[in-house]
Amino acid sequence: MGTPILSKEEIFRLPQGITGFPQMKLRHKIYVDKTALVYDIAGGDAPCFLSRPKRFGKSLLVSTLESLFSQGLKDFEGLAIEKLWHEDRTYKVLHLDFSQYADLNAEKLSAMLSQRIADLMVGTAVVDPLDAKGDFMTPGLVLERACDKVSVSSLVLLVDEYDAPITHHLDDPVMREAVVDVINGFFAAVKKCQICFRFIFVTGITRIAHVSLFSVFNNLKELTLSGDFASLVGFTEEELHRYFHPYVENAAAVLDMTVEDVYSRLKTRYDGYRFTLDADAPTLYNPWSVLSFLSAPKDGFDNYWYLSGGGTPTLLLENLKAHHVSLDYASMKHEPPTVDKESLKLKSEAQNIPTELLLWQTGYYTLEPLNPELAHLVMPNEEVEDSLTRLIEDMNHLGLSTQTKNRLHNLPALIDAVDLESVQELFNDVLNECLTPDTKVFNYEPDIRNILYMKIPEQKLTKLREHQTLHGESDLELKTHKTHLVIEFKRTYEDRGVEASLQEGIRQIKTKEYGKGSCALALVRAVMVCDSKERKIVLTKRVD
Repeated sequence: MGTPILSKEEIFRLPQGITGFPQMKLRHKIYVDKTALVYDIAGGDAPCFLSRPKRFGKSLLVSTLESLFSQGLKDFEGLAIEKLWHEDRTYKVLHLDFSQYADLNAEKLSAMLSQRIADLMVGTAVVDPLDAKGDFMTPGLVLERACDKVSVSSLVLLVDEYDAPITHHLDDPVMREAVVDVINGFFAAVKKCQICFRFIFVTGITRIAHVSLFSVFNNLKELTLSGDFASLVGFTEEELHRYFHPYVENAAAVLDMTVEDVYSRLKTRYDGYRFTLDADAPTLYNPWSVLSFLSAPKDGFDNYWYLSGGGTPTLLLENLKAHHVSLDYASMKHEPPTVDKESLKLKSEAQNIPTELLLWQTGYYTLEPLNPELAHLVMPNEEVEDSLTRLIEDMNHLGLSTQTKNRLHNLPALIDAVDLESVQELFNDVLNECLTPDTKVFNYEPDIRNILYMKIPEQKLTKLREHQTLHGESDLELKTHKTHLVIEFKRTYEDRGVEASLQEGIRQIKTKEYGKGSCALALVRAVMVCDSKERKIVLTKRVD
């Protein structure tokens, strides 16, 4: 590891884990200025809805709107909206984060929401959430009584993760319906009192049928697929360079990499999300993962999204379990489904969301536009591919043993010793432990490589896949401080056995000169042949 070039104080300016806009400004954190888009939303009057996966910045966006409406431009000095926003009044903001109540039953959810609404109205309208008998009134009734005491357009409603309480109870149909009734009653009251609201904004992961949010508002503005708001959350390539270049330089110094190589790895690892059918819209980086990496680059380009729970929302897990859906990495990689715009806008029963749509809503798929009406659903980046393999492992009670994980950390020593037999044995153990018996991975040479690539830790070595050379792309390259190992994977076919596959791999390595120009490192090149029937690597041969 190299030496950092930024101080701890400078690293602390990264806004990792902060979802409160005022706190971010107060503590002088870096804020990626989205306020021109915030103005385009907040300047209008229509209720708005935005769906995005977990760990993508929805809560920070809601907090930014809260600060704008409750404090005006107090915290927006130097940001784009400072020159755009001309409202000279502030509003009572009702900010309700439904994820805080996700695990409550319907009765407690109703009581907590009623109490929260009453507490938020303090200073504007005194509302007792209890009825004459001392029981909690419904949230909708509490809201109606509060609205009876306020003037027109004096309130702002911000609801974050509206669907969290519903999806938490997917495995309990009776409780789920009771929770839906509570939420429906609340949004029905919002509609009834709409004249009191200057602005309404709601976020979630999916569009659940029979939730009155989508039926009572005939003017609901859907931001989810809008090209105009495609970059409302997430980082664009331009924003990554503009706001975080010194941190990328710091990561390069820590990891002994070039700045260009760090940018390249960030793009491969965390970029690729597109939330619109507009092919000209920029792809987006996962902000959680980028900030996690830049905060501690010594930990490498880890899978921060899955580890933080971003890839395991209850909505996805319960639906897959309920419908006995078996995900397969190879199928999702090589057989991308096609969807049209109308399908992407569908409302679905919480427990019966089509799997492809659900994988898109939760971040495993992103849009690859074919035209303004159609798109392929594809995995956006390496981190998501890795997350998918981990999800499959978790759902099937698979995963690498502690022993195999420890042996993987010893892989650099095996490479330096040119112990290819032990490398083959280790790779086979990885494949055996983390793949299901019916996976299609062995039908595709690149997938065998991809699974191994994702499981190899980056400490003490640099890993590359599909590394471009003058004559072609090598399968897998692993570099220690001493040795440069280049591996070409070949699989057998009905008409091509082990020996023929080996010879094809040798020819390819020599013809395309893989590894040429590896500088001071000792170059080792090898072919690994996978038998598609035995479903393992059966032969490894060094190529001189």
